[in-house]
Amino acid sequence: MQADSRPVHPGFPATAWSVVQGARDLADSDCQRALERLVSVYWRPIYWTLRHEWKASPEEARDWTQEYFSVFLEQDFLADVVRERGRFRNFVKASLKHFMLNLRRAEKALKRGGAHRLVPIEDLEGAERDPASSEGQPDQLFERELMRSIIARSLTDLKLACEREGHPDHFELFHTYYLEESAGRSPRYEDLRERFGKGPHEVKNRLAELRTRFRKIILGHLRDGVSSEQELLSEIREVFER
Repeated sequence: MQADSRPVHPGFPATAWSVVQGARDLADSDCQRALERLVSVYWRPIYWTLRHEWKASPEEARDWTQEYFSVFLEQDFLADVVRERGRFRNFVKASLKHFMLNLRRAEKALKRGGAHRLVPIEDLEGAERDPASSEGQPDQLFERELMRSIIARSLTDLKLACEREGHPDHFELFHTYYLEESAGRSPRYEDLRERFGKGPHEVKNRLAELRTRFRKIILGHLRDGVSSEQELLSEIREVFER
């Protein structure tokens, strides 16, 4: 694959493009972790796009999703795709269609996925068990499932961060309040203070802090797929207004 020489917007952090460009160096632990992060976010929207739009069985969708990510490591595949610096989401949608058309023309699924097992399959089974949303337009399924995947990954990132800091109870507080609230069982601050042994103002302040951190994590995942602040704002609108 020929590297894209166009610069990322000055001052903007490295994006998913740079992860893909360096993906062949799987011996590099930083590269491997970045690639695993990328796969964990995009697995769900790709898997369910294959299930719904390409009528794949669960087994076919899993094999083809793994195979799709494996071809990231192959020069001949990416050389055939016209890349546009910026919207990595658009690149994934276009290249997935390209990949599937090639696969269908060959009239068989290639069995190369096992050679580059990027993320343990058991780590992604939740994305496959939880059905895709049936709301909205069918052609927007990829964006809807990407949004759900980003939120789920962001929750995991927040949980791991709290555990690393020695405060798993902080995430439990966040999870209890917002997950129960979304299910129509909004707990009272008094109940949370009693359950978590917090002071009168600590619950409110801690939840505000965790909301801010969660928002930043989500923005970080969205930022991975763009190359400027302007594109980031557009991405937020397009992904979360589906």
